[in-house]
Amino acid sequence: MSATTTASTRAFPRGAAERQGLRAGVVSRLVAAAIDLLYAVVLLVIAYAGYAGFRFLRDARSFTWPQPSFDEALGVGAIVVTVMLTTSWSSTGRTVGMRLLGLRLIGRTGGTIGPIRSLLRAVACLVFPLGLCWSAFSVRNASLQDLLFGTSVVYDWRMHVPAARIDDEQPAGDDGA
Repeated sequence: MSATTTASTRAFPRGAAERQGLRAGVVSRLVAAAIDLLYAVVLLVIAYAGYAGFRFLRDARSFTWPQPSFDEALGVGAIVVTVMLTTSWSSTGRTVGMRLLGLRLIGRTGGTIGPIRSLLRAVACLVFPLGLCWSAFSVRNASLQDLLFGTSVVYDWRMHVPAARIDDEQPAGDDGA
């Protein structure tokens, strides 16, 4: 067994090769969503602490902890989750939770979806999160959001790092500057 085989075998969980490319089930998707929710809460706590620190540094003598209303917190949280999902899905097809579970969101052609469709899907996930549960009853393991936007969540543990380009393969007109 070579060093590369050993390293690549350890990188994937047992049974990953057999599941590669198959549509993910509801349990994997719910666990990934829960991890993403926890990640968003951590981001919001960090943002809150940063804002409080800024207020403290600006006027330490009359500092009080910021007390946002429920609606303000919900609005900021919705914006953070929407931006997080949109950027993740349109760039790599993976959120933090999906990366940890070896999942990827793909479009009809098997690649990532664009930013507009990612944004619309993120908003749909926020407005109707129970749509994810439809994947438990769907033959395709598709959530309602998948059905609306022509997407699928599949098991994919590969990194998809683009190969380095050799100097001879530079595009025409690219002088290397």
